Order: sequence, then C-alpha cells, then structure tokens
Amino acid sequence: MSISKNVVDSTKTFIERNKNSFKSYPINIEEIARNERINIVEHEFNDEASGILVISDENITIGVDKNSGNERKRFTIAHELGHYVLHNERSNMFVDKVFFRKKSDGYTSKEEKIEREANYFAANILMPEKLIFQAVSNLTCDLYEDETVSKLAKDFNVSSSAMLYRLINLGVL
Repeated sequence: MSISKNVVDSTKTFIERNKNSFKSYPINIEEIARNERINIVEHEFNDEASGILVISDENITIGVDKNSGNERKRFTIAHELGHYVLHNERSNMFVDKVFFRKKSDGYTSKEEKIEREANYFAANILMPEKLIFQAVSNLTCDLYEDETVSKLAKDFNVSSSAMLYRLINLGVL
C-alpha cells in the first residue's frame, strides 16, 4: 500500500514550514511539538499502548509511555504529531498500540493506512531525506555493515530498525 500524494505533500509542507528545525540532526521533536502548541506528557501505559493523541478545544496533548526508551518516545511523539497534522479532521483521539501493525492483529485496512501514514510522517520528520543523504555522503565506512546503520541511528537518535527502514525506503540500501 503506497502513501498518497496528499500525505507526501502535507509532510513536505510541514517540513518546509518548520525548516529551521531541520537543519541538523538529531531533530528536536519535542521542540517541534511545542512550536505546534502541543503538550507532551509521559504516562505509564499498559503493555499494549505506546502513545496517544488527544485533541480538545483547549489543548492538544501527546502522551508517551514513560517506560519506553528514548528512541521509542521520540518516534511516538513524531508518529502522534503525524496523526495531528494528517488526520485531525478524522478524530479527536488516537491511541496507538504498536507502530507496525499487521492485518492479523484485527485492524481494518483503513486503520492500517492511517498508521502507515503516521509512520511515514514520523520517519520523514526524524530522519529528513536531505540530512540522511548528507550523513551517508560523509560516511567513511561501509553502509552495508550493521555497525554503520547503528551509528547513523545513534546520530539521528532513532532505533536501528527505524534507520534501516528509512535507508531502504530512500533507496540508499
């Protein structure tokens, strides 16, 4: 299932509108959320929930599981920000259990599409194409080594799996 032109364009527009936040890495996702007037709250979720977005007339709040690691928290914030930017007209609340859902988990095609779009947004925000290509061009080691992907992930403050997916999706690997 591909990402729609509307989602691609909305993501690019968001990055362009906030271009000063995308000049170096790691991206300060908390600052970007604050600039959107979004509160970030850490909360202890059960094992199934990783993040939540609540939109009310008074506040917009992203909740993240306080027991998650730093990379997971950052991806959750970016993912929920994606729901806010891309899907706020659909609902005033999004609860995310996992990031990479499978049809066997009982989710509808529409729900899978929305989650995939929020993941796309998060990957583009945390690992902007321009900065990824800049980082890769500065490498002095083999990109096909696990340690190199891990180093890039550390530099961008994301998980190695998120970096690997991003490099593949950008056609770098």
